[in-house]
Amino acid sequence: MAVEMIVEPKWVVQNFGNVRILDCSWTFKPKADVAEYKAKYYNKFGVGMNELKNPEYLAEHINGAAHFNFDIAYYPTEDERFGLYTPEEFSSYVKRLGVFNGDHLILYGRGKDGGMAAASRAYWTFRYYGYTQVSVLNGGLDAFKLAQGVVQSGESMISGGNFESKSVDNNILAKLADVPFGNLSSIKYLDARSKEEFIGKVPIGYPDSKAEGVRCKDAIHFPIGEVCAAKGFKKKTDCDQAFAAKGIKVGDTVVIGCGIGVSASAVWLAAARSGIVAKLYNGGVHELAYKAPQHLNTKG
Repeated sequence: MAVEMIVEPKWVVQNFGNVRILDCSWTFKPKADVAEYKAKYYNKFGVGMNELKNPEYLAEHINGAAHFNFDIAYYPTEDERFGLYTPEEFSSYVKRLGVFNGDHLILYGRGKDGGMAAASRAYWTFRYYGYTQVSVLNGGLDAFKLAQGVVQSGESMISGGNFESKSVDNNILAKLADVPFGNLSSIKYLDARSKEEFIGKVPIGYPDSKAEGVRCKDAIHFPIGEVCAAKGFKKKTDCDQAFAAKGIKVGDTVVIGCGIGVSASAVWLAAARSGIVAKLYNGGVHELAYKAPQHLNTKG
């Protein structure tokens, strides 16, 4: 049975016993050393879960929710902040979160924009691994508490599940070679970074890059604020209008990127809800800065 992409906190409270909830809170931090991470944590999910705990989750989370930890669910590569495991490896991690095949997963974040960026990144990830019984809790933890939802501190006691992904959906993933960066006017490439990042008012963040600009020529600026407000996703009709105002319509070839693939995920989810099929560029500016800096050729 199809589920809604975005669900309201009141609905989650009312259906609490029929869903499985994952806290997707993530605190931004510099990328770990690739070689060190690979030696210590790559595909060693038990070790990661013991050592890479998230303080925000431990301080407060929805009652019974396990933590979907970005520092474990993905791994750093030379080109990407969030490398994607094989379906078998990803399944091994998600089983440890107590997820069973058929569970209706509710994903939430916290903080800025209601935590929609992190929750959407997790949502996109499950969809990439072929799992469709998944929704984002609009407004995140704060909205859930306002709806009289029960929270707890510490770690939830979680028994293993039987989650299994056997394939990936490459129709929603764009790799560097898939994007015509030399001719972006041929598609709709949405850059979901903030205005300050898009125009170069703040440093690009990669001082060793040979990039002469901060964005790609013909990229369309479409920050997360177009689809999210302070307390979560805007109404679908408002998002429909935001896409239309930028000339983006159903049937267009759309790729969405940002710095490391998090904010872009919220725009990707809003686009999907509006019927716009898009791909997420996982590498983002992080990859372009070092692997293809010639495409970061515009600023101001």
